[in-house]
Amino acid sequence: MAEIGIAIALAAVLGQLRLFVMPQGGSVSLELLPIIFVAVRRGVVPGLTAGLLYGLVQLLLPGAFVYHPLQAALDYPLAFAALALAGLVVVRGWRGLGLAVALAVAGSLAFHFLSGLIFFAEYAPAWESPWLYAITYNLLYLVPEGVLTVLLLWPLLKAYDAAFPGRQRGAG
Repeated sequence: MAEIGIAIALAAVLGQLRLFVMPQGGSVSLELLPIIFVAVRRGVVPGLTAGLLYGLVQLLLPGAFVYHPLQAALDYPLAFAALALAGLVVVRGWRGLGLAVALAVAGSLAFHFLSGLIFFAEYAPAWESPWLYAITYNLLYLVPEGVLTVLLLWPLLKAYDAAFPGRQRGAG
């Protein structure tokens, strides 16, 4: 429970340190890192708890954009809860870590995509279909954030393993 609380607090701070901000919401930061760390280290249920709670906390932070209650649910608690999918992968190397983060980002993308398609299709240029706009828009910030997460999560997991050698990582 303490790790989940710390992960939520870290995600909140890291989410405010944005490298890039998209015009209708979404940004490149390191907020995924602590939530995915919990999912990889502790499994799906703790990752789901951390992601869901962080999504609710994020609604209270500056920069949250609520257009409709369903949009808020899709873009915040559900999208961040989907990061728990990283806990399904047993991470034993770069490939496993890449797969875990890709699965987490894909789950989050699904909710952001639905939100974009349902609530933000009007922003799509006339020459682009709304579904293509929604997926492209969200990939523009989720892919860089996923890459940063993989690059920084690997040394963090190694440091954690060195500090706590008796604890095993695993899916669950």
